[in-house]
Amino acid sequence: MPRSERLRKSSDFTRVFEEGKSLPGRRVVVYYLENGLPFNRVGVAVSKRLGGAVERNRLKRIVKEAYRTSEAALRDGLDIVLLPRSKAKTASFQEVKEELLGLLSTCGALRKDDDEK
Repeated sequence: MPRSERLRKSSDFTRVFEEGKSLPGRRVVVYYLENGLPFNRVGVAVSKRLGGAVERNRLKRIVKEAYRTSEAALRDGLDIVLLPRSKAKTASFQEVKEELLGLLSTCGALRKDDDEK
């Protein structure tokens, strides 16, 4: 993921949390907000309650990969923050990806035209 497509500043995360909308799932919570840019920006935040650094980094990798493989189906112009929940620790990659796609579809983040992959 290119640097320009990542949320990095604390203020960016705070803005999405405070001004954006959220969609809770069993394994992932999605926060989203229009950003007015021609591309999406995404960030992953994992609570320290979910385990040690190794476990948290594993969850980040799984959620980032689920987003990356679904990215082509998304419309542009959103800031997205993904928060894995404790059930994501025992879920398979496919389960996380399917839930993420379902949540993104619910919030209207998927492209309307199906011919673009």
